[in-house]
Amino acid sequence: MQRKKLNVSIRAFLKKAFFTIMTIVVYSLGNQIPVPLVKMTTEYQTMIRHYHMSMLSILTGANLPDLSLFSLGFSPYMAAMMVIQLLVMMKWSIVEEISQRQLMYLQNLLALIFALIESTIIASGFKLAAGNDHQLKILMIIMILTAGSMFVQWLGNVTTIYGIGGMVVLIVGNMLHSNMNRLVLPCREILSMQNGGWLMFGLVVGSLLIAWLTIIFYAAHYETEQIQISLPSQIEAAVFPIGFNLGTMMTFMLGMSFLIIPSLIASLFKMPTFWSEPRFQIGFAMVMTFLIDYFFAFVMLSPRQLAKGMRHSGNYLLGVEIGRPTRRFIRRRLVLFNFFSALVLALLVGLQIAGSLLAKKIWQPLYALPISIVIMVLFMESLVELLNELSIPKRYSKLKERILKSV
Repeated sequence: MQRKKLNVSIRAFLKKAFFTIMTIVVYSLGNQIPVPLVKMTTEYQTMIRHYHMSMLSILTGANLPDLSLFSLGFSPYMAAMMVIQLLVMMKWSIVEEISQRQLMYLQNLLALIFALIESTIIASGFKLAAGNDHQLKILMIIMILTAGSMFVQWLGNVTTIYGIGGMVVLIVGNMLHSNMNRLVLPCREILSMQNGGWLMFGLVVGSLLIAWLTIIFYAAHYETEQIQISLPSQIEAAVFPIGFNLGTMMTFMLGMSFLIIPSLIASLFKMPTFWSEPRFQIGFAMVMTFLIDYFFAFVMLSPRQLAKGMRHSGNYLLGVEIGRPTRRFIRRRLVLFNFFSALVLALLVGLQIAGSLLAKKIWQPLYALPISIVIMVLFMESLVELLNELSIPKRYSKLKERILKSV
C-alpha cells in the first residue's frame, strides 16, 4: 500500500511536470512568432535599442524587441495585480464588499484594460503600420497584442492549477532562453582574447558568488520575539521576522517599468535634451529603484496594520509597548534593514543601465549579468517554495505514521 501511494504521488508530480514543460514550449513558440503587418520604425528601434528596455521585457516575460504574439508578456497582469493589492491594502469599499471570485474578475478586467493601453501606445504611438489602410493595420496589431497578452495570462493561470510554478516558471524559462542567446557573443569575444580562459573562469566564479550572496541575502531577517496570549505560557515565544529584502521581487516584477519613463517620454515627445542624457537616465533609474523598493517593503509589511492587528488580538512584541510604540519599532527596523536591499538594487540597476547606454553593444549583456543572476535566483527560490508545498501531503503522511507508531 505504501509503495502504491508513493507511485501515485510520483505519477501526479510527473504529470504536473509534463504539463509545465508543454506550457513552456507553447510560450516559447508564441514568443518566436512575429506580429503580422508590423513595420519597424526608427522611433521604436531607437527606444528599444537600449539594453535596459529589452531587459525590462525579459523581467515581465515579454518580447518587446522582436514584437511577437506574446510581446506584452505578463506586464498587464502584473500591473492589474498590483492595483488590486493596493486597493485591498487601502480597504476601499468596492473591494471589501465583493467576493474573491468577483475580485478576480475585476483583476482580469483591469489586465485587459492595461493590455489595450500598452498595445495602443506601442502600435499607434510609434506608427508601426504603413500604407493607405494603416489605421486598420494598427487596429489589428492592437487586437493581436492584446489577445496574446490575455492568452499568456490564461496560460499562467492554467499552469498554476495543473502544472508547477504558474507564470513564474514561464518567466524563468523566457529569461534562461534570452540570457543564453545574448551571452554567446560576449563569451566568444572573451575566449578569443589573451588570457581569455582565465577571464572566463573569473566571470563564472563571480557569477556563482553573486548567486550565493543573493541566497544569503534572501534568507536574512531580523528576529523579534512575539508573545501570543492565546497560547500556553510554557510554549516558547513565536518569532516575528523582518526581512532584509521585502520589496525586491515586487520591484523587479513591476517597479522597474518606471525606469523607462525618460526614454519613453523622450521618444514620443520632443523633450529637452537632458531627458535623454545617460547621466540623467542612470541617476533617475537608481533613485526610482531605491524609492520603489522601500515602497513595496512597506506595502508587504505595513507597520500600521501590524500594530493594529496586534492591539486587537492582544499579542505584543517582547519589550515593546502595544500601539504606536509597536508601529514605530517595526517602521524603524524596516527603514534600517531595507536600506541595504534598496542600495544594492539601485547599484545593480545603475550598472545595467550605464552599460546599456555607454558600453558597446556586444558587452551590454555582461553589464546586465549581475542583475539577471539576482532575478533568476529570486525566481528559483519561489519555485523551490512551490515544490516544497507539493511535498507537504507526503510529509504529513510520514508524521502521521510516526504518531501512530508512538501510540
